[in-house]
Amino acid sequence: LVAKGRMFFTAGARRDAVSIDAASGEVLWVYRPEEGERAARSPRQGAGRGLAYWTDGKGDERILYVTIGFRLVCLDAKTGIPCPDFGENGVVDLRLNDDQDMDLVKADVGYNATPAIGNDVVVVGAAMETGGRPKTYDNTRGYVRGFDVRTGKRLWIFHTIPKKGEFGHDTWLDGTDHIGNAGDWAQIAIDEALNLAYLGVELPTGDYSGQYRRGDGLFGESIVAVDLHTGQRRWHYQLIHHGLQDSDIP
Repeated sequence: LVAKGRMFFTAGARRDAVSIDAASGEVLWVYRPEEGERAARSPRQGAGRGLAYWTDGKGDERILYVTIGFRLVCLDAKTGIPCPDFGENGVVDLRLNDDQDMDLVKADVGYNATPAIGNDVVVVGAAMETGGRPKTYDNTRGYVRGFDVRTGKRLWIFHTIPKKGEFGHDTWLDGTDHIGNAGDWAQIAIDEALNLAYLGVELPTGDYSGQYRRGDGLFGESIVAVDLHTGQRRWHYQLIHHGLQDSDIP
């Protein structure tokens, strides 16, 4: 990612965020998180797929990315210092405020795609271990959230596995109290003109066994368009009803 003569990227086993001079290669700054066991247990290791850049056009420039331990970090693009007005000292813990209870160290959830930014909203998906070998069908749920790019405040959450009373819940013949996955682990697309984010939702648990999720199971294996500022579903298209072959819409 290049902006104003600087190159930004993620690198290394700890997923450092790095800025270099794009012409000379000189290192300008490095942000290296220390996440210990939380990172070691994460289902999504390695350098990741990059980071995002945002500016207000008036001098505020920010780099945003998700760490191995599933934290959304906001850095000053000029210095690499965490933005003090974003989350808690520049960090939003993505294992909190997710409409589900999860172990902050051991939970099966991470993200190695780039946060998507449009119209001052940061959209972050979720990724678990491959659904081909889930430890439990009642796994972490891959909800998608939108955050304010300036403050880190959660603006909305989209339940990729609908809760009771929500649209699509009636497509789950056994209910949705004990089912997981259905995350969007890939790069999320945004159309700023339409003010939409496009989600590509994977299968719920498990990829090759559907006895715990009878029915069509929205929003498994679906493309879902949601309002960028509210997270409300505008439309969806389920490519495969009750999928069993891990065709992976993301």
